[in-house]
Amino acid sequence: MKAPLFHPGQEVVCTNDDFTMLLVQNPNIQTPKRGPIYTVRDIYDTHKGYGITLQEINNAAVAPGFPEANFHESRFAPVPPLEEVDIAAVMEETVTV
Repeated sequence: MKAPLFHPGQEVVCTNDDFTMLLVQNPNIQTPKRGPIYTVRDIYDTHKGYGITLQEINNAAVAPGFPEANFHESRFAPVPPLEEVDIAAVMEETVTV
């Protein structure tokens, strides 16, 4: 099996927030939405690839006795790293130009 796309602590965004089938099974499950940035909490090896749980969403108590709902990694994209900017250098460039 391929390695997971993400790792715990990595920031991701949801690209497919249609969880209709999951919510039909249990309407109390909290699901990610497009837009916000989420942080991968854990990774699960499932029969259909890898699922992830998110730090910002906790469904552990939704179905006692069953594993926590996780979301297939294909529904997410990594958040690109922000470019580090040296503010002092930028300020110096704008003054000398």
